[in-house]
This record gives sequence, structure tokens and C-alpha cells, in this order.
Amino acid sequence: MADSTPKTLTVTEFTERVKSLLEGTFHSVWVEGEISQLKVHRSGHVYLTLKDEDARLEAVVWRSTAWKMKYQPGVGERVVARGRVSLYPQRGAYQLVIQGLEPAGVGALQAAYEALKAKLGAEGLFDEARKRALPFLPRAVGVVTSATGAARRDIEAVVHRRCPQVPIILYPATVQGPGAAAEIVRGIEVLAGRPEVDVIIAGRGGGSIEDLWAFNEEPVLRAIATCSKPIISAVGHETDFTLADFVADWRSPTPSAAAERAVPVRDDLLYTIDLNVERMTQALHRHLERGRHRLAHAGQRLVSGVSSAQGRRRLQGLIGRLDMAFQRQTVSAKKRMHVVEQRLTAIHPAARLARSRQRLQAAIGRLAGSGPQGVTRARSDFRETAARLAALSPLASLDRGYGIARSAGAIVRSHRDVSIGASVEVLVHEGWFRADVTDAGPGLPDTSNQEEES
Repeated sequence: MADSTPKTLTVTEFTERVKSLLEGTFHSVWVEGEISQLKVHRSGHVYLTLKDEDARLEAVVWRSTAWKMKYQPGVGERVVARGRVSLYPQRGAYQLVIQGLEPAGVGALQAAYEALKAKLGAEGLFDEARKRALPFLPRAVGVVTSATGAARRDIEAVVHRRCPQVPIILYPATVQGPGAAAEIVRGIEVLAGRPEVDVIIAGRGGGSIEDLWAFNEEPVLRAIATCSKPIISAVGHETDFTLADFVADWRSPTPSAAAERAVPVRDDLLYTIDLNVERMTQALHRHLERGRHRLAHAGQRLVSGVSSAQGRRRLQGLIGRLDMAFQRQTVSAKKRMHVVEQRLTAIHPAARLARSRQRLQAAIGRLAGSGPQGVTRARSDFRETAARLAALSPLASLDRGYGIARSAGAIVRSHRDVSIGASVEVLVHEGWFRADVTDAGPGLPDTSNQEEES
């Protein structure tokens, strides 16, 4: 007899089944309601309650999502929340984990997007006539994107695979969040000022409308429109569109596609050059042969009316002119091919490395030469300074027979500084002595009486 006792589930088993059912069914859902409670936790998470006339729903916005949201609602506002259902087994309660939040009706970001699009469209920033053609073989490719993002790696991999001689100049910029628009604008301005940069790629990987919003900011769009270099917009995935796509000179669905559009395939280019040179040479040879046949035929018809010698001379003259024309065209084709080869050689990694080595050797030479020269100059300056100090030293005056008189520790500069009978100290070159003042006065002393007495 079969056991009719139903299988009993533990609370944990039951809760896990409900969790699996709920989260598997509502992994992506849109819910409209009014915010009745809202609390921002010190951790950065936002807890809120959505309600309508008959029910209420607990919801949470994790910190990693909250800081990226442009729209910050308040209590009493009616909103549309995008997210997934999650069940917390310890309490047996479910909640909506919000991943996007917009006001009910037209979203705030979408409304701002449409308003700015209409404004710039009316100004003509989207017109095809103002957009510039991209260079066929750029000297360098400028890139404005995150230094650590996948977009940078994709662009570098594609450019190095297709045309490794073309260098990439990266301006690392924040591409989402506060301050991202200003950094993107600065990156465009800096790369536009680099003379070797012929084309700029501005972009990032995919994301939500909040993640891509920096490329909908008006300063970024104005910078793209006024940039002196052609710009390729490479924002998000193929289905993502930003206003930068409409303003840029070329819109690529992905960063990898932008890199493919920016540079040609080097091997294909070299093959095309060789093929065109070969075709041009063959065409010239065929043209020359047809000309020779026509001249020979014309010569045969003309020779009947003129002497044989005169006909041969005219025929040889025409053939000579045709040969000269062929040689000129051949030389011209070789010159054009040489110009292309020189340009490819100039951007070859080996040539760039050689130029860098030359600059390094020159710098090392200047550094090595500056050492002895600097020491010699320093010694010369020291000697000149010592000579000037020696000339200004009071000891030099004492050496020439002068003395310094002091009274009560003070230097005597005038006859008024001493009195008759006072005692003064006199410093001389080799020592000092004390003297009594017997006479004093202005000017030089009268020595005539002393000479008569002597």
C-alpha cells in the first residue's frame, strides 16, 4: 500500500523554492508607483517603498547604482522603476532591486536628450554638409577614452593588427559620472592641438543611458563640432545612440569598428600599390605597342608619296617621341610610388626607433659635455669672486700702509670723534699700537714745521 503522506518541506527549502521561482520569473521588470518612504543609509544604499491604491512594494537601490543615477526622486513622486525581484531568505521577504529610475511618463533623461537634440539640430550641428571626410592613411590616431576600459584595448588591438606603423596617442579620460564631460572636452582639445594626429576616436563601451550620458552633454557636443580634426564617435554597442553620434564626422557602432574605419590594412595597401604599378606599366606597354603599330602603318602609307629615306626619318622621329613620352610617364609613376614608399618607411617602427635613439644619443652627449664645462665655469666664477672680495677687504688697505684708528671700540672717521689727550688704538698690517692724540683738525696735517725741526 503506497504511502499517502505528503512530502514536508522545511522553511528553508520552501523559501529557496519561492526565491528561485520569483527571481527566475521577474529577473527584469518595470514597476510604476508612488514613493511613500525613502531612506538613504550611511552605507550609500537607498531604501524606499513604492505604493498604489491597493498595495505596496519594498525596494532598494544599491550604492553602486545610486551614485550613477541622474534622477533623484523624492517622497510623493510617481516613478517608473526598472529592476529585478530578490527574496531575502532570513526574513522570507521579497523586494525590488532597482537598476533604473525615471519619473512616470517621459523619463527625465530622455526628455533632456530630445530637447538638446532639437536645439542642436536647429543650429545645423547634425547636417551632413558640415562633416569632414576621414583621412585615408593618418599619421597618428588620437583616442579619448578610459585608460582601463575595454574600448581602449579593442581600439589598440585593431589598429596594431591592421596598420602597426600608425601610432596611437591616448588621452585618458573619465567617461561616466561627475566631471566626465569636462575631461572628454579637454581630451578633444589636447589631441586636436597635436600636429601629428589626423583623426580622433572618442568613445567608450556600452551601458545604460546614465552610463553614456557624458556623450549627451552639450559641452562635449560643442567640442566635437568645433574640433579642427575629424572625429569618429564610438560610444556603446551597435544599438546604443548618443547625440555625439549625430555631431561627429563619422559614427561607428563599436570602438573596434571605429578603429577599422580609422586606418587601412597595411598589407592590402601595399598589395594595391604593387598591383596598380604593374597594371600601369602593362597599360603603358600596350599603349606604346599600339602607337608603334599605327606609326608603322602610317609610315607605309606615307612612304609611297615620299622618298624612302625621308619616310624612314619621319617614322623614326615619331617613334622617338613616343619612346620619350613613355619614359616620362614611367618616371612619373615611379616618383609617385617612391613618395608612398617614403611615407610608409617614415612611420615604420624601425625608423621611429632609430630617430629616438639619435635624440637619446644627442642628449647623452650634451649631458656628458655639460659636466666638465660646468666645473670649469664654476672655478672661474669662484676665482673672480675671490679677487673682488680681496680688493674690497680692509686688510688690503692695511697691506698698503694704511691704518685703522679706534677710540673706545668705535672706528674713528672724523677729527671730531677724538679729543686732545685721548688714547686711540691703531691697527696696522702686522699688529697694532696705542697712541695719544696731541693734535687734531680737518684736512691733512701740516708737516712743514716737522720738516724744519728735523
